[in-house]
Amino acid sequence: MSSKGKKEVKAAAPPPQEYSEVRLRPKFAFTVPVEAEKVKPDLFAGKTLDQIAKISVYEGNTKRALSDLFNIEGSPGSQAADTLISLEGDLSKVRRVGEGMTAGKIVIKGDVGHYVGFAMKGGVIEVRGNAGLWLGGKMRGGEIMVLGSAGDCVGGSLRGEAPGKGMKKGTIVIHGDAGAEVGRGMGGGSILVYGNVGPLPGVDMRGGAIGVKGGCEGKPGARMAGGRVVIGGRVPSVLPSFYIDEVRESIKVGPEKLVGPFYVFVGDVLADVKCGGRLLVSIPHNPHLKRFEAYLEAFSDAWA
Repeated sequence: MSSKGKKEVKAAAPPPQEYSEVRLRPKFAFTVPVEAEKVKPDLFAGKTLDQIAKISVYEGNTKRALSDLFNIEGSPGSQAADTLISLEGDLSKVRRVGEGMTAGKIVIKGDVGHYVGFAMKGGVIEVRGNAGLWLGGKMRGGEIMVLGSAGDCVGGSLRGEAPGKGMKKGTIVIHGDAGAEVGRGMGGGSILVYGNVGPLPGVDMRGGAIGVKGGCEGKPGARMAGGRVVIGGRVPSVLPSFYIDEVRESIKVGPEKLVGPFYVFVGDVLADVKCGGRLLVSIPHNPHLKRFEAYLEAFSDAWA
């Protein structure tokens, strides 16, 4: 049979991941922070429920067994990759869930506190509510999805750290809004926010991509020297240390293609005279930036 008569056979989609699940529910309303960095598939996998119950965590400055704070049910997988941890209830005081995890999945059914997925290297975290500060801070791989909103410094470095010490790899998707300094000190990976963000997205950025479908409160890309920040809504202004370079119709950030057209600015010259950063700002949502088009025309005439 000729090649024209052959039907193209598409590869079958891989089967969905099957997990063994452990379920945690708070026994009472927490009034002080609970440091839950040990709640992750890496430490639950291969253990019995009795062993999981004895894992130590801190409630404020008091050391507790996990079973002192949570009702625990289910059974973990033999490895982190096939272990699912579900948390349900008021978790707004619970911090550091999934810190440093390398595989498996965590589902949080409700609001959760700060540092979820901090320094995680792999696996998936799904938050069916809102998350606190430093969601995915210093992330090195994996995926985080938040169906609500998140606080400041998503994917960010810690205070006092050098630029580029934030997240390096991985993907964070937030379906609501995010606070200030999204991608602070980011060196790689991607962050996609469907709503609005506070001031200074991409501050001290050195690589990676931030996409914001909504607006920004101001100063996007301040001190960036690499990577790209895309604002699909309104920005009050563009810092004077950025220079307009071109117009683009679309740009991909993480799993999604954002459609413009966009003004493309290079900068921040105050961080690096090579202007390695790229700031893309929606043209339709920012008519007050139309004056920059005169510079594009001038550059075009100069090179003609």
